[in-house]
Amino acid sequence: MKKLSEQLKELSDRVAKAETKAAAAAQESKEKVEASIQKSKADATARQASFKASVMGNQAANAAQWKELQDNYNQKMQQIKNKIETEKDAREVKKANKRADDAESYAEAAIYFAAMAIDEAEIAVLEAIEAQVYADSLAYFSFR
Repeated sequence: MKKLSEQLKELSDRVAKAETKAAAAAQESKEKVEASIQKSKADATARQASFKASVMGNQAANAAQWKELQDNYNQKMQQIKNKIETEKDAREVKKANKRADDAESYAEAAIYFAAMAIDEAEIAVLEAIEAQVYADSLAYFSFR
């Protein structure tokens, strides 16, 4: 199992990669952006599947809470996506601007969700370190 600090570094690297992709997408053609979106969705789905399998195998209670949180998140995101899709074919500037605003709201919600996940990861890392320090102190004093 990887160290928690390594996992946080990987998360940081993924955030940096997402920033780079977003900056590059602003300069690319619609087809390239759509291809990038499809690839990002596939990558996210694969990571989610991997994470779900890990959580389910290790912590059933936490997995249930995670599933509920994820179901709520997915439901909200699906509502936003449905709204975006209904307006996707809009040709008028006003409707196109509304679609862009909805897409931006979706992005903000996804960023907020990621921030919550990062906060939870940070707390979990610190709690794991605290638990290890406590266990080490008990082991030290039990040998004296």
